[in-house]
Amino acid sequence: MRNSNILQQALLLSAAAFSSQVDATLTVRANAKVCNNYKIPVSITSTNLVFGLPFKNNLDVADFVTIAGSRDDAARAPVITGVNTTSRDFTIGATFCAPGKSAGSKKDIVLVATHGGLFDRTYWDPNLDKSKYSFVDWVIGQGYSIFYYDRIGQGESSVVSGYYAQLSNQAAVLTELTKLVKAGKYVGSVGKPKSVVLVGHSIGSNIAAQAVADDLTLADGLILTGYGFNQSIQNTKATFGAEDFRIAEGVKPLVWGKYDTGYLVPVDQYPIAATFFKKPNYDPAVVAYVEKTKQPFGIIEVLTSSIPNAPPAGYKGVAMILTGENDFIFCTSKCDQYGLEHPAVDAVFHQAKAFKATVWPGAGHGLNFAANAAGSFKEITDFLAANGL
Repeated sequence: MRNSNILQQALLLSAAAFSSQVDATLTVRANAKVCNNYKIPVSITSTNLVFGLPFKNNLDVADFVTIAGSRDDAARAPVITGVNTTSRDFTIGATFCAPGKSAGSKKDIVLVATHGGLFDRTYWDPNLDKSKYSFVDWVIGQGYSIFYYDRIGQGESSVVSGYYAQLSNQAAVLTELTKLVKAGKYVGSVGKPKSVVLVGHSIGSNIAAQAVADDLTLADGLILTGYGFNQSIQNTKATFGAEDFRIAEGVKPLVWGKYDTGYLVPVDQYPIAATFFKKPNYDPAVVAYVEKTKQPFGIIEVLTSSIPNAPPAGYKGVAMILTGENDFIFCTSKCDQYGLEHPAVDAVFHQAKAFKATVWPGAGHGLNFAANAAGSFKEITDFLAANGL
């Protein structure tokens, strides 16, 4: 069964004058974009894996780490007990930003961005130095528009069980949102876009890849960051242990009491630093910010985060993979050009209009929070511009 194979693969892998100048710069950037927040109803039908070992406490989580990392296929057998097909309605929290009146030569090209695990949609526009860490501000400055949203279970989107949220239903939500954007809905005065580009990070990249695999005409461009198709260099087993997961509701009961025991979170900033960052290419204050703003994610999301059900082979748009040189999760802390390009160039994007794989120097898995993140933003928009987007 395809879903069972995916599970097994995922488990084997899963100064005052200076200040005034800075403030003035940020004010100009803020005035150059027009943003609207939305609560968007969507309805989906998806076929989902059923998790067979629901957690009662953190000892169960610890035991699951040993099961996930086992070399014994029989030990992993109880993890998934079947599949089911469900139809559900959700409300999705989203933001759309377009360039202001003074800019916007490409405002009818809309980037639809899906965040990864540990974050909500503010990953794309964090409350940090915008010139260094805001992907939203960068793409607006290049004339593009951007739609970014909270995955189900995150931020302002509907709360669901951590034993439900996973690749299949998250991809179905992205597909519905993309169709709405393409129809000119929830995009302010932009109207029907000329082109749509899906952008993802980590789990969000896998969701975008799955959505395109399900519908090869869904988007004109596909940008996958913090990601890779090469299972031989993925680090899923070690990641389960290094993340040092706890049941989220017990870590911050007042904030995360709404979640069931299927939602996990790294216990403090140190496993976050180990799996999302790499010294010396980060600011410790940024690690502290990520720790402060971290979001739980569902256990089956983790299990299905490594690879799509079927890769988007036959995709004819423009495609890019951009991953940190020291990505712990997808490259076992050593991304190289060949490992990132293959099998993507041979078996996935061999029919793409254009394809580029980029290893971003010094960065870890949390690409947008690396000290040189702004350069990676430029890498993305330069690639799009060079290929007609």
